[in-house]
Amino acid sequence: MEDRRDRKQALARKAASLVKPGQFVFLDSGSANLAFVTFLPEDVELTVATNSIDIAAAALRRPDLRLIMIGGDVDHCVGGCVDAQATLSLMKMNIDLGVIGACGVSAETGVSAHDSSDATFKRALAAASRKRLVLTTNEKLAARAPHRVAELKDIDAFVVEQDADTNTLEELAAAGC
Repeated sequence: MEDRRDRKQALARKAASLVKPGQFVFLDSGSANLAFVTFLPEDVELTVATNSIDIAAAALRRPDLRLIMIGGDVDHCVGGCVDAQATLSLMKMNIDLGVIGACGVSAETGVSAHDSSDATFKRALAAASRKRLVLTTNEKLAARAPHRVAELKDIDAFVVEQDADTNTLEELAAAGC
């Protein structure tokens, strides 16, 4: 969570500028998404849902946010709930903006995750969301994890670091990002 904190905060600050008043925003588990809570606009009637214990705790400190917590068995590696119960709860939602955590973003394999259950949950989040957003630090660009989550063309916006490799960004753009 503490690794590259300043860079994740910069990503979160930019990504939060994409949130519109009155939206229903789902924040998937992840350290960049945790930083996102801090920068959400104030007093614009946002509803935030999450499967992450840390994100829920941060959102709870914001009395201007309506908070929905997805429950289930907590996966300690993920930091939240990604089991069948959590996935079923997620599938019943109409989400305006799904902020999907990514373990890897590659021109060849799209958005990917390390854990099978986490990838299944992320695919359900993508399906339940009108718009999909991914925040990614440089080390995740051109990286791939074993489980596919989404093709690049299925993500509406990526927020990347200012000093991201130009060649990598061009490859991602050519692949539909």
